[in-house]
Amino acid sequence: MRKIRVVHNTPTADEIYEFAHQLFKKVQLSSECSIVCLIYVEKLMEVAKVPLVAETWRPIFMCGLLLASKVWQDLSSWNIEFASVYPQFSLDAINRLELAFLKFIKWDLYISSSLYAKYYFALRSLLEKSGFRDRYNQMVGGIGGIAASEALKVSKRSEAVKEEALQQLSRSM
Repeated sequence: MRKIRVVHNTPTADEIYEFAHQLFKKVQLSSECSIVCLIYVEKLMEVAKVPLVAETWRPIFMCGLLLASKVWQDLSSWNIEFASVYPQFSLDAINRLELAFLKFIKWDLYISSSLYAKYYFALRSLLEKSGFRDRYNQMVGGIGGIAASEALKVSKRSEAVKEEALQQLSRSM
């Protein structure tokens, strides 16, 4: 039997954006999930030495968002919701991926307020790049996605988290 080789190309910024946008829109993830996801993905790369390459970025990113939703949001997403957004990932595959991700990071989902603030402000500095804010807001549903009342709740929660993080940072200095 001949083995068929699948070629994975490095994704473009637009491909990554579209992949994330579908999840944020359909599953209604909060903007904070993107920060928590980034922390989890970097933890996976550091602790387990898992590379983020062309063939692994989608499942790793999706699982990072799933875990971020479960840890961060009051009304977290279910694995079946993620499977419905991306049918190429079966529910069973997502369950196994989530378990592997958790084992690789040694079940350490804790994020201190100072670590969250570090990532928050680093990402915020990216907003100064032209057009990044508009694309980010569209991705997380700030424009034409979720209802205005829901957007207001997310915005208020973001402000509260930012204030708490700033207070924690000022106390630790």
